Amino acid sequence: MKAFTYDSKRSLIQHRLKLILVIVFISGSCLTASAQFGVALGAKGGVALTTFKGTNVDNIDDRTSWLGGAFLNVQITPVFNIQPEILIGQRGADYTSGATRNKLVINYFEVPVLAKFRLPVGDSFFPHVFAGPNFSFRTNMDYTSTETNSGVVLSTNETDIRKNDIGAVVGAGFDIQSKSSGIFFTIDGRYGFGFNDLDISDNDIEIKHRGWSFAAGIGFQIGGR
Repeated sequence: MKAFTYDSKRSLIQHRLKLILVIVFISGSCLTASAQFGVALGAKGGVALTTFKGTNVDNIDDRTSWLGGAFLNVQITPVFNIQPEILIGQRGADYTSGATRNKLVINYFEVPVLAKFRLPVGDSFFPHVFAGPNFSFRTNMDYTSTETNSGVVLSTNETDIRKNDIGAVVGAGFDIQSKSSGIFFTIDGRYGFGFNDLDISDNDIEIKHRGWSFAAGIGFQIGGR
């Protein structure tokens, strides 16, 4: 098991501070731009189908879980939007490594920052595609390991699992917008993938997040056009 030193703690704190500054800068830029174009605030929820991709793991069983949160949609041009989101969700899978069967389920606080391209079809229907980075912070987890031959439950160490993850999402969907009321409904599907190896122990296992999610939401225009 790798030691978690003072320097690594300080590096983690510095990383989080930099991330917070980036999010604040993006949000400030979005709100400034909204004075001319348009900004909407909304809520969304849905389901996620998650799994792992990795090295020296097999028999991976996907998990079906949930997600939900809020989003800020800012229209920069008639076609281009920026949409930061704050989501709470669950990821994980069951997988076999050697002679053990592992269950890893992690709850995350996620901050995707999406570049969104909306193409108007008529006055109220807007198909869109989007992509962007996703920053994930672990809130809690369920990690168990069982010997496949004997059924004996083995002890596990949460420090072997990375606390945070950086990844990306790509997806598509559509918005149905009412100009008179300033309300729009949104539906999207997205594919997400993590860049980091979640297993930070000294073994030779590598696991990374992969998964689909599908969500629906409602937004309310609060400024701009």
